[in-house]
Amino acid sequence: ASQGHWAQAVQELMRAVMRALEERALLDARPGRTADEAAGEAAAALPAYEDRLRAAARDFDDVTYGGRAGDEDSYRRLSTLDQDLAHAQPLLTASGTSGSSRP
Repeated sequence: ASQGHWAQAVQELMRAVMRALEERALLDARPGRTADEAAGEAAAALPAYEDRLRAAARDFDDVTYGGRAGDEDSYRRLSTLDQDLAHAQPLLTASGTSGSSRP
């Protein structure tokens, strides 16, 4: 991002956000999960962030697969989401776990 490589910055930050959610056990670590799948699964535990998670997944897909050039606005939105998610309290289910799927 500091060099203006917005597409790469969006990709790397989205991956870091998903990794952070895995580390918090709000997402199961699962190789091959799409950004949209990850956003949907994360939204189960963090429903107040669903729209922003899905928008971040769209931005990721647009620059990764859609050939769109990344931009600073997309990166800034994702960066703000990352900061907000770091402080977000997950919705707990009756069993005491987050909305992620676990045995």
